[in-house]
Amino acid sequence: MAREKNLIRGPEAIAARVEEVRERVRNMIHDGQLQPGERINEQALAQELQIGRATAREALRSLEQAGLVRIIPNRGAEVCKLSLEDALHLYDIRASFAHTSGRLIALRITADDERLLSSLLEQMDEAANERDPAKYHSLNATFHEVLMQTTKNPRLVALNHAVEDELKLYLRKGVFTLAQIRVSQVEHRKILSAIMSGQPELAAEAFERHILTGKQRMLDTLGGESRQSYPNESEEAIRA
Repeated sequence: MAREKNLIRGPEAIAARVEEVRERVRNMIHDGQLQPGERINEQALAQELQIGRATAREALRSLEQAGLVRIIPNRGAEVCKLSLEDALHLYDIRASFAHTSGRLIALRITADDERLLSSLLEQMDEAANERDPAKYHSLNATFHEVLMQTTKNPRLVALNHAVEDELKLYLRKGVFTLAQIRVSQVEHRKILSAIMSGQPELAAEAFERHILTGKQRMLDTLGGESRQSYPNESEEAIRA
């Protein structure tokens, strides 16, 4: 029995360690410690995280499947670069997820969920009044995460996370202007109002529109060359 228990624990422990390393590297990419196009030294990574090279390699393969890392034969791994065109495609996917999410949230939200989302919106208003974009950015990310969790659909949440992770390769933390914050807050309130009033289709449309207007604001900050390539689109330097 002891032998059987150890055999079961072994693979589970290895998988947990790979996942831990995967999250560490993922955070290094999102925090800018590893830049798009930068090579990832597998041996140095293993030494820094005090893990075996096999574990580091498996974690990098997992990140390759997630679209964050590219493994090149005979050269090793590097952080993926995301083009504007790729970012726009991902925004469209994210918008479709938002539409489905808005409908599910309106059908499944609880009183506790409503209180949490309302509290977050109030805190976001305070951050705007304090002209604190960093605080607003953090609260905005939390607000969107709570919205997605309120779908009560873990597969949808996981898919949305994957899309957002890839988008972060293109959308580094930019500067929220006060005007962008105000517009974004109006959109947030429309989403929550539709959800709390029990209107699934209106909530779906409001959430989808919020993501698409974020895409448009993104494009609006680009240079003339990008705007000529996508004359009917627009981008912001920050996430919706």
